[in-house]
Amino acid sequence: MPTAVKDQLWRLIKSLNKAEKRNFKLYATRAGSTTDNKFIQLFDVLDRLESPDDNTVTNRLSLSSGQYSNLKRHLYQQVLTSLRLIYINKEIDIELREQIDFSHILYGKGLYLDALRSLERAKSRAVEHNRDVLHLEILEFQKLIESRHITLSRQVDNKMDLLLNESAERSYSVLNTSELFNLNIQIHGRYIESGHSRNDDDRQENKEFWNSIQTHRFDRETVSSTFHQKINRFQASMWYHYIQLSFEDALESAMNALTLFHLSTHMTVKDPDLYLRCLYYVSVFAYLCGEEKRMQRYLKVTAAFLNDDQIQFNENSLLIGRVYIGLMRLNAFFAAGEWEAAQTYGAKLRKQYEAGDFVPTDHRWGQFLYKFAATAFVRKKYSEALDYLNDIINMKSGILREDLLLNARLLHLLCHYELGNRALVDYHLTNFKRQMRRSSETAKIHDLCAATLRKLIKSVTGEHPPIYQNLDRKLREAARSDPFEHKALLYLDLTHWVKQHLPQRESDQRQSSGSALPYGVSPSAPPA
Repeated sequence: MPTAVKDQLWRLIKSLNKAEKRNFKLYATRAGSTTDNKFIQLFDVLDRLESPDDNTVTNRLSLSSGQYSNLKRHLYQQVLTSLRLIYINKEIDIELREQIDFSHILYGKGLYLDALRSLERAKSRAVEHNRDVLHLEILEFQKLIESRHITLSRQVDNKMDLLLNESAERSYSVLNTSELFNLNIQIHGRYIESGHSRNDDDRQENKEFWNSIQTHRFDRETVSSTFHQKINRFQASMWYHYIQLSFEDALESAMNALTLFHLSTHMTVKDPDLYLRCLYYVSVFAYLCGEEKRMQRYLKVTAAFLNDDQIQFNENSLLIGRVYIGLMRLNAFFAAGEWEAAQTYGAKLRKQYEAGDFVPTDHRWGQFLYKFAATAFVRKKYSEALDYLNDIINMKSGILREDLLLNARLLHLLCHYELGNRALVDYHLTNFKRQMRRSSETAKIHDLCAATLRKLIKSVTGEHPPIYQNLDRKLREAARSDPFEHKALLYLDLTHWVKQHLPQRESDQRQSSGSALPYGVSPSAPPA
């Protein structure tokens, strides 16, 4: 049995906080049962285990494999049921489904009017919270009751016509939402599969794909769009422009999505995960466009939102928020060149991660590790940077994005070069070039830096200055002429490294002219 399935009960129990564990014990003993119940004993044993161990559990509780399997299944259901009771007033979807379930029970008892009243109350809540699918489910149940039974609601003028019209309108709205959700997922999947447009052929092919996945309905423009329909369309547009390397257009689409939340402020509370995602996207594209003030502004907005005591965040929202604001802060430090602040903040995050208080996904932690390594590299702490980079390189394949892995391996080479490990650089360069040939995320700056490293380790120190000067010139030319190279240079800012090896006078001139950093570069994006 796969570990992901076998250990799901242990992971669920370990995810509980003290209040949730206490609530489970109260729920489990609600009928006067004692803690001698086997499934409560199983809960206590699993709660104390640092890692899942079936042999330890079965030995302590004297269980056969069949008893253990049945007991685990029962305990899993009991824990989820106790959690459902806690979150029923916090999660609108759980609340609405409970009301629908109550209506089914009332209907089964022959209390048709009571079932309809319960559905009517649930319907108003579904409308208030933009839950279109649940709204439609409620309407369909109302239609079923009305079609099979003579109820007092028939005495209301046009009751049936209103119900049928509302159902038809909601069905159409759900279809639109689903299609726009599909649009968002398809264009995002296109980026994951194919990456950015690198030439005119790619741009034309992606444009044709974008047009092919649009769903055109003659009456769509005459029907008002719901909140989530608009959000999905804006985010799909954002991904399309990002694929086409039109960063300013992508930023505009991200801002449009965020503006929807600011126009409907109640939705920030009802869907905080999506709101945080919109804030993060605005910050990322502001970073790509060199808009440091916008980055700082929305970093403050995000921090204020996460610290708002009036909002009840669930654990997932808190984790998402901490991941997003962590990446946003580090990007802001990088954009401003505040490396000491980045190092201090990174050390704080590492302590939280090691203590188990900060638990991002492996992919997200890989992003943090890379930013920690980049900070250490700029501060000339090359051995420290190597520790982070080794953690990234040793992660399971498939977890990290190709561009992150390429940057990590190149930074790994640069650290070894600075530490004087020329033999290691020579050895790893061969593997790195092989990886560059396979990857669709390879930028010209990767190839330029790899070629430069090969020249540096094969030449004497006196011949190095013109090699660095040539690399510096080519890096800047690439960043100005190609937005893909500009993006790559933002996330692996080789100009810092080159600057250290340029003659002092030339380095000072570049810094005083504002060209020491690539953040001010605004390459003209190709037409979308």
